[in-house]
Amino acid sequence: MVTNATRTVLIADDETLFTQSLSEGLLALEWGLSVRTAANGREAVDVLRREAVDLVVTDLKMPEMDGFELLAWMSRETPTVPVIVMTAFGTPEIAERLRSFGLESFVEKPVDFATLSERISGALDDAARGFVSGIPLSTFLQILEIERRSCTLRVHSGARAGLLHLVAGAPWDAEAGDLRGEEAAAEIVTWTGAGIEILPATRGIERRVTSTLGQLLLEGFRIIDEERASAPAKAGLLESRSRETGPEGHTTELKEEQVMSAVDQLKEFSSVEGFAGAGLFTPTGEALAIYAPGTGFSKDIGVLANNVLMNAQKASLEMGAGRGNQVHVEAEKAHILARCLNEGTDPLKSQPGKAHIHLVLALTSDGSIGLAKMRLNQIVERLADDFRL
Repeated sequence: MVTNATRTVLIADDETLFTQSLSEGLLALEWGLSVRTAANGREAVDVLRREAVDLVVTDLKMPEMDGFELLAWMSRETPTVPVIVMTAFGTPEIAERLRSFGLESFVEKPVDFATLSERISGALDDAARGFVSGIPLSTFLQILEIERRSCTLRVHSGARAGLLHLVAGAPWDAEAGDLRGEEAAAEIVTWTGAGIEILPATRGIERRVTSTLGQLLLEGFRIIDEERASAPAKAGLLESRSRETGPEGHTTELKEEQVMSAVDQLKEFSSVEGFAGAGLFTPTGEALAIYAPGTGFSKDIGVLANNVLMNAQKASLEMGAGRGNQVHVEAEKAHILARCLNEGTDPLKSQPGKAHIHLVLALTSDGSIGLAKMRLNQIVERLADDFRL
């Protein structure tokens, strides 16, 4: 819900009665909005040049300067101002033209006020800049992909900074140092410990990223793994958390013997034909222990599998199918299994005194799947005893 008292909405439409009715309706909602109106695109441009506008609601068919011309001007001059398009001619061709401006949908005329006001509220809230931290960038990108969000992310990781443009959740363009497009996107998605600033969508940008988010993540982490392989491989524990947040926010040391016990149990997967690495994670994607003796399996791959498991669990709950506890991703050269053990009553959250862990196992394409699944269930049960909060 819109709460800021200084937001300005510009309505561009040549139907005077409609703009008057919509203006009065928005003002009656007591959101503290300031509403401006324009009878065509040219008048709208005059308003945008004259004062700061937080959102434009425009028709497409208008005299003198139509909605598409207005969108083209805004893409050059005010690319971060969000736009809601209204049209009585919602054809696939119109939808395709709008996508070229970074707009994934429109509101059909005649307009339902409740629907339009909800879109206006959401657009204004989305336009507010936010800063996200404490969540892996790869996880956050997958959330935006599921929600089909259009926005620009300014990503910071140490001395590195970059921009990643998303349209309907899909990577559209990127900039990182001297890199542009596909190369920049593949670079940015692998940054760890990143701070993420959410900016309004930048319209009118050329699409220079054609890979899907999943393809970018896999390619980026493949490059990282190759770089790691050039250094001396380290078997056993690659990463572990040194501190664990327990019930009521208390922080306790994660005992070394606790981690080593987990690694020893992960080593048992070595006897499974095709073993390519295993990792133990919290539901939020933090690595507790990893065993990957020079196999190429890494924490980043485990985090991706962890996210797939979480999304599958949410989907099964929304379908009313119950709480899912395992996913199997079959790729051309590998199998990845992810298993959840959650002793709590909440399907997606951890609870004090209850174990909630995710175990990820990677196999080559010719690995022994049946034996792997049996071992997965056995070992995750034992690991729960070591990581019960």
